[in-house]
Amino acid sequence: MSIKHVSVIAAAAAALTVFAAPLATAGPQEHGAQPATSSRLLSADGRLHVYTQPYGGGRTCSWVGNADTWGSCRNLVSDIWNNGYPGGNDAVDLYWGVNATGAHACLSQGDRWPDLINDPQHFTYGAGQGGFGQSLNNNVSSHRWVDYCSQG
Repeated sequence: MSIKHVSVIAAAAAALTVFAAPLATAGPQEHGAQPATSSRLLSADGRLHVYTQPYGGGRTCSWVGNADTWGSCRNLVSDIWNNGYPGGNDAVDLYWGVNATGAHACLSQGDRWPDLINDPQHFTYGAGQGGFGQSLNNNVSSHRWVDYCSQG
């Protein structure tokens, strides 16, 4: 067998391995860095996931429904991922204060803000309320599921 023929067979085997591999192997509960686009490859689990460090690092908390306080993750989050089910009540309002008080920001279904330190998002709804205009990084206390993100 010639070297050229062996090279073609090796390249074909490598390509087959790449196409046969799963698209995403890390689940949302696993720790460690993962690119923001990986969240789109995983199926929805109906939860809001947050991490204390960018790109899924650090401690994680997640919820299926509304949360009046984020407990051990309150004001400590640098990565937020809405992995809710598509349909009604699939967007999440993120609040500066506990019990859904103060200014808020909204994250649509399937979206993720993986690095709130270097790519800051801000509380953009609720002018005149506590936290308005501030960064979400290490500053979110509670959330509510809503129908869409333009609710003010």
